[in-house]
Amino acid sequence: MPLSGGKGYDMLVGSSEAESLRKIQVKTKRTPPWYVKQASFKGKSLNQVTVYVLIGPENGNKPVRFFIAENRLLAKHVHRPSRWKKNALMPVKAVEKYEGRWDALLK
Repeated sequence: MPLSGGKGYDMLVGSSEAESLRKIQVKTKRTPPWYVKQASFKGKSLNQVTVYVLIGPENGNKPVRFFIAENRLLAKHVHRPSRWKKNALMPVKAVEKYEGRWDALLK
């Protein structure tokens, strides 16, 4: 169960200088795309950071990759299949330039 008890985030991040903690969503897949909620890319959720984790094949011959970005930066890349009402897909091509951007957690 997520730290938030299903409230739309998986962990809280902050620094000793920060006045508040930042809510972080984590999405993990062996192969892309990632499944996302459309609501994560609207309103207040646009400022939330999501960490997209690509763990790769079970044989483990590729390193784990991390892509970190605010939802507002990826909103235009969300793909919703025609029959899906609440969920969508996030393609790896959309997140590639955010690989290893851990600094986004504390902005």
